[in-house]
Amino acid sequence: MESVRPWTLALVAVAVTSCVTAQPAPTLTPQCSETPTTVKVVNGYPLYGKGGEVFLVFYRDPNGASSQSSLRKLTYQKMLVVLEHPIIPTTDAERIPNSLNVDGRNLVTGQRTTFEVGRHNSELGIGVEWGGNFNFPDAGCWELLLSAPRNADATIVVRVL
Repeated sequence: MESVRPWTLALVAVAVTSCVTAQPAPTLTPQCSETPTTVKVVNGYPLYGKGGEVFLVFYRDPNGASSQSSLRKLTYQKMLVVLEHPIIPTTDAERIPNSLNVDGRNLVTGQRTTFEVGRHNSELGIGVEWGGNFNFPDAGCWELLLSAPRNADATIVVRVL
């Protein structure tokens, strides 16, 4: 029987170690194409947020930008919904809704949730706005549908860490 050469054992050891410690290729995380943050001026007050006729307000001054850029899962974030075309009842049968629903869907995990924003008198002098705490259940790229009577729906995307 032929003896095993020492360098052969070393070669086998390296091959076995390399196979055992090999790591799978990392999976790529999809990029989140966020809706750009814009400014909307209402009664002379600049509001910073996302959307169109239905506008989700993140903050009221340019120095508040850091609060919006750090949306975090399981953390309450106070946000307002304001409308380009305020709802003003024209008959007694019409009324301003006491709350609006903002439907959300995580584009990464598929998680869905509905955020309810409640009506209150505006500090900005625009009559009615809605506000509430947004608490995202998980991190990812969240698509939010903003809808209110007499205004065009807005779909926005935010990144939650």
